[in-house]
Amino acid sequence: MKKIILVLAIALGVWSCATISPQYRLGAKAEMNKQWEEAISYYEKASLENPKEPAYRLALVRAKIGASLFHLQEARRLAASGKKDEAKAEYVKALALNPRDTAIAKEVQALMAPPPKEAEGKPEKIEFPIKLKTKEDKVELKVPAETSLRSIFLGLGKKSGINFVFDETFRDVPFTADFSEQTVEQTVRSLCLGSRNFYRIVDERTVLIIPDNPMKRMQYEVTCIKTFYLSSVAAQDMQTALSSMLRSTTKVPNIIFDKNLNSLTIRDTPQTVELAEKLIRIWDKAKGEVVIDLEIMEVSRLKMRQLGISFGDNMLGARYGGTDTTTDTSGSTTTTGGTGWFNLKSINFADAANFAISLPVSYLQLLESDADTKIIAQPRLRGVSDADMKHLVGQKIPIPQTVFSPFAAGGIAQQPVTSFQQQDVGIDIKIKPTVHRDGDVTLDLEIKVTSLGGTGYADIPIISTREIKNTIRLKDGETNLLAGLLKDEERKSLKGIPGLMSIPILGRIFSAEDTTLEQTDVILTITPYIVRSVSPSAEDSKALWVDVESSAAEGGAGVVFEDELMGRNIDAREAQRLLQARRQQDLGSNQILLSPANFEAPANQEIRIAVNVRSDQDIGNMSLTINYNPQQLNLKDVIEGSMGRQLGQKPAFLKNIDNNGGVCTIGFSSPEAGKGVKGSATLATLLFQTKNPGESVITIGGLTAISASGQAISLRTTSSRVVVR
Repeated sequence: MKKIILVLAIALGVWSCATISPQYRLGAKAEMNKQWEEAISYYEKASLENPKEPAYRLALVRAKIGASLFHLQEARRLAASGKKDEAKAEYVKALALNPRDTAIAKEVQALMAPPPKEAEGKPEKIEFPIKLKTKEDKVELKVPAETSLRSIFLGLGKKSGINFVFDETFRDVPFTADFSEQTVEQTVRSLCLGSRNFYRIVDERTVLIIPDNPMKRMQYEVTCIKTFYLSSVAAQDMQTALSSMLRSTTKVPNIIFDKNLNSLTIRDTPQTVELAEKLIRIWDKAKGEVVIDLEIMEVSRLKMRQLGISFGDNMLGARYGGTDTTTDTSGSTTTTGGTGWFNLKSINFADAANFAISLPVSYLQLLESDADTKIIAQPRLRGVSDADMKHLVGQKIPIPQTVFSPFAAGGIAQQPVTSFQQQDVGIDIKIKPTVHRDGDVTLDLEIKVTSLGGTGYADIPIISTREIKNTIRLKDGETNLLAGLLKDEERKSLKGIPGLMSIPILGRIFSAEDTTLEQTDVILTITPYIVRSVSPSAEDSKALWVDVESSAAEGGAGVVFEDELMGRNIDAREAQRLLQARRQQDLGSNQILLSPANFEAPANQEIRIAVNVRSDQDIGNMSLTINYNPQQLNLKDVIEGSMGRQLGQKPAFLKNIDNNGGVCTIGFSSPEAGKGVKGSATLATLLFQTKNPGESVITIGGLTAISASGQAISLRTTSSRVVVR
């Protein structure tokens, strides 16, 4: 029977050793040493020997990915050195080992492709759907000075076969023109920019000329709708960014997003939509992506030695007559029973029954143990830039927690209530990578290695912890080593009979010694590999010009704008100065002006109305009431203007909005007595949100203005008309 049991034990041991293939062991060893070709070869042999074992197939895939990352790193290094052929060979090896990684194929194509043409990657220009049909492709237009602008358009129409129609508010002013080698549409655009007009193509043979002002722009300007499908940025985040970037002083772009399709739909002028398309192309980039290789090794050693004679709890006992005396291991003495020492004279010393000595129970301890523990983890994590990655391998240990509560309300807390908290024990890794354009990777590390360190009071588990928190910046493929987390602990304890255990040499017979030696070391290596980086093109780095046509409309030599400037050929800066002087003269002194005076906007759009003040007296404090129709307008906010800043200190600014009654009270007060503001300045800007279609007239009432000397100031007011369509 014993022989059968022995044979079964040997067979079981051989079978248990055979469960892990020797080829797999060799492959794991080669993988730890970064010998990828050998690891792949061993893992392939292990998979062929046992095709049904999933661990071998997973190890083979892991080794191929690791080898692919190694060759990818070499290819990038060679490409950076200008060795395209060698880099291509490394790329081919990386792609052969990991054919599913399309990012490698794209890098190979980008490496071997010719330089992109300048026109590639540019967004398509939005063309107006109606094209002009003219007699000639290009025209030459030369007109003498002080020629009527209307006559110039009509002459251009006869030469090109285009009918020009003028808006009812069109103002005919003298103009000088000399255009050559331009198309008809380019000539019309130049004439409109120089005369503060804009044009609208009605059909193939008709063009409408309109004065350039906000109301006419809202009435005649053509808008288009375009949908953009995003791939990397959330549509809602893109909508917020575009709304802030494309916002102007008079309107907010109409942008809606679809969360399901992750798309944006923009309705605005072609120029605004083109600008939005350029911004979307620049912003909608895929985030960088990294693969992080970690190797965590924890080596611990626990060595214990117990040597000597161990005694029971009651070391020595003696009986004198009817008295018991006991001495424990701590040296304290306890006496019980008997008649006491005063009755020793009645004891018969010749009688042995009056004396009893009990020896303690003792046993010899000769025990030594030496345990080595090695924990090795090699996780490979992949994640995107600026996103948290978490990896936890271990188990949950229940930790009891006891609290005391009263049996009834208001009683003493004496009822124990025990609950259990699940504590994670194992390897907990938290990493947040950030991929930089220069090929570096910043890693925010938080690595915690926990294990059971024994039990404490009431057999509660003791958790040993090794924790690392650090931020490092590494190159692509650079390995960083974190080591030196060494713990060395040695404990000794000596137990024995008091007094006797202190005798030199002989004291070892009456005592027992326990020695515990514990050593722990943690080593960590971390290597990031960039598998996808953000690579802006040369086109993305170019500046985007905004409102080029609007800027051109404000300048240009030899342009005459108003009746006062007829017959005078001056530059744009002087013309602007004269126009500003004329506007101030028209306003007169001591006025409050709402600007713009007329405005047209669609529903659910943000508009701004400026409250401008002009006074030839110092205004110390002022208050006024803004009235509007709450059915068409909703006042979102009142923004303080530049008027208060002229005082040198921040004045007390008042605003009180009542959208239910359509009333808003605003005002300011000088912080210093006898000091005020005069001249022209903006008191506030009214930020409205249009609601229902209709018309609302914004008026000023309840006006009170006091000068710095305490006298009342009379101010004339104007109104503003807003049409919501």
